[in-house]
Amino acid sequence: MRFSWSLRTRFLLATSVLVVVLCSAFAIAVHQFIELLEDEMLNRTLVRQMEQFKLDIEANPRLSPPSDGGLRGFIVRTPYDRAALPGALTALSVGVHEDIMMSGRNYFVAVQDVGQTRLYLLLDTERVDELEGNVIAVAFLIALVALGLAGVMGLALSRAVMRPVTELADDVAHLDPSRRNERLKNSFANREVGVIAAAFDDYMERLERVLEREQAFTEDASHELRTPLAIIASAAELLSEEPGLSAGGRERILRVRRASAQMQSLIEALLFLARGEVGDRAQPCALDQIVREAVELVAAGAAAKALELNIEVEPVTVTGAPVMVACVVNNLLLNAVNFTQNGLIEVKLTAAELRVRDTGIGIPPQDLSHIFERRYRGSHSRGLGLGLYLVNRICERLGWTIETQSAEGLGTTFRIRLAAPEAHGR
Repeated sequence: MRFSWSLRTRFLLATSVLVVVLCSAFAIAVHQFIELLEDEMLNRTLVRQMEQFKLDIEANPRLSPPSDGGLRGFIVRTPYDRAALPGALTALSVGVHEDIMMSGRNYFVAVQDVGQTRLYLLLDTERVDELEGNVIAVAFLIALVALGLAGVMGLALSRAVMRPVTELADDVAHLDPSRRNERLKNSFANREVGVIAAAFDDYMERLERVLEREQAFTEDASHELRTPLAIIASAAELLSEEPGLSAGGRERILRVRRASAQMQSLIEALLFLARGEVGDRAQPCALDQIVREAVELVAAGAAAKALELNIEVEPVTVTGAPVMVACVVNNLLLNAVNFTQNGLIEVKLTAAELRVRDTGIGIPPQDLSHIFERRYRGSHSRGLGLGLYLVNRICERLGWTIETQSAEGLGTTFRIRLAAPEAHGR
């Protein structure tokens, strides 16, 4: 699992790691220095005390060995004295010996001969070890304080470092592609993020050109496609009124009228999604009336297959663009008629939901989770894969939720849960 660290977090971590590394290196150096100083100091102290001990013994051979100030001495003159000597000292030769353990304590031991007399001088390192521990504890405390100060300073520095980036991010968040010639580089020309601001400006210029081409296309498509469809619908209506028209010809003209109406609805939906805004101003519309009109459009096709249409509609008003609402209902009913060979199609509208159920071929399980994807064509699909995609997109815009239940060979149910009008009204 990859973690995504923010720039501020990375800055703080880098600062903290640097302080920890420096403090660790400093602590190691101090420890080595203390060890070296300890050995040197103890050796020098012990040698100096041993020289004084020798002088004192030479001046007064009966002098007792020292036993205070961390020093402890032994004088071996006779075999009896050697027998009384602690076992850890008996094997030591003349010179200075480090880290000699006696009775659980650590000593530096100096051994010297004065004539036939051997002198032993022990220096207890316990006090030095305690002092070393205190120094290390103080160094550790200083390191903790330094780490805390580094965190505070790192936070302050990160805010200072991140301020231009935050300001740029805030300006980018408020960019509106519809406002032309809005540029960022002028505000950040003399700052480090000026390069990023200039890159955003370049991107905005390209985006504006794309929006211009899109706007020109949607305006041209809206005009150039609606006009011939209006002519087709008008001509079909006039032809249907011809007195000598046969029943078969009248049915074919009705199919042309239905197809032109469906094409008009599809064009409106595509333009609606391309523009990212409602083509007509959102307004209260009678969903029950739209459902009845959609049922009339598919009634002939259902009758040709001897399908039973069961309609149960309550008066329901929703807020939205009427052509968009009609596109949703038309697509669901057309799918129900196209994929049902026998049985019935049931349409039920309440204030809470719109339900369209058929007894058609159903949707295979492997296709069910993909039916709302753009251009997805299932194993039984005969269209372009746009109908249910448009239905889902429009439902999202209107604040509706669409659910599907299907069993292969038994039929399909589409259920649209309607949001309250104020939830999506504008």
